[in-house]
Amino acid sequence: MALFGLVDTTELEAFANALAEDLGRRFPPASEKRTDAGATHQFNVILEGLGARAARFRDEKQLGLYKKAKLGNVFRWKLKELGYSAEFVDKATTAIVTRVAMK
Repeated sequence: MALFGLVDTTELEAFANALAEDLGRRFPPASEKRTDAGATHQFNVILEGLGARAARFRDEKQLGLYKKAKLGNVFRWKLKELGYSAEFVDKATTAIVTRVAMK
């Protein structure tokens, strides 16, 4: 039953949750209120690193369209669960999904 292996997303969900938790640890929800250049730079550097990790995961696991979308959705919901604003969640998720979609 190889078909079930194609839709098993357990590892992918764990990875997406870990990405979101890493963002939460390195740039907590309280930090999103900061408007200084240092905070913006810090956020961009963190997102670049998370995007690179996500791209490596995509290449290693050969993610198809469904799993790329699943990664983005799990990441999005975990950020919401961590307490980020909708605007922040959209910005971070868009950055990760865009990076995963590029090839």
